[in-house]
Amino acid sequence: MIGMAYRVSIGLLAIGFIAPVQGALSQTSSLQGAWLEEGLSCGSVYTTARSAMAFKRPASAFIPAFIIAGKRLSTPLATCRIVNVTTSGDRQIMSLHCTTSIASDSARAVLAPTSDGGLLRYLAAEGGIATKYQRCNRDNLKARDGGGTSGRSATPGRSPS
Repeated sequence: MIGMAYRVSIGLLAIGFIAPVQGALSQTSSLQGAWLEEGLSCGSVYTTARSAMAFKRPASAFIPAFIIAGKRLSTPLATCRIVNVTTSGDRQIMSLHCTTSIASDSARAVLAPTSDGGLLRYLAAEGGIATKYQRCNRDNLKARDGGGTSGRSATPGRSPS
């Protein structure tokens, strides 16, 4: 009897930990993918690795880009676990736990999908200025970027010299 109660309590505890993650995943399903500030070239920042998008290396710490895959949000130099997602109007507020090569800390991202398939990133949930992001995928790595920059390499955030 005690063994059965123990197994039930362990099962309920596991569900308690998994349920917020499943909720976060369902709320972020439309946000999954590689994102880059609108106007920048996807091919200068991303490459394809196996079946997924990845940052080109060496990565620039200052490029406005991130990848959401499952319950992870990655930037060129940090990996974050999506702890919780709450909704405020059209905005989704992600509570994150992020790790870099130097430290770990909590963070927050405020995102809102747009009708044209883009994404707005806000600094605050209440209002303010938004930065527009475009979704990058295998197709627009080739189509939009023409496979490169006229034979010259480009550093993200800088024009070829």
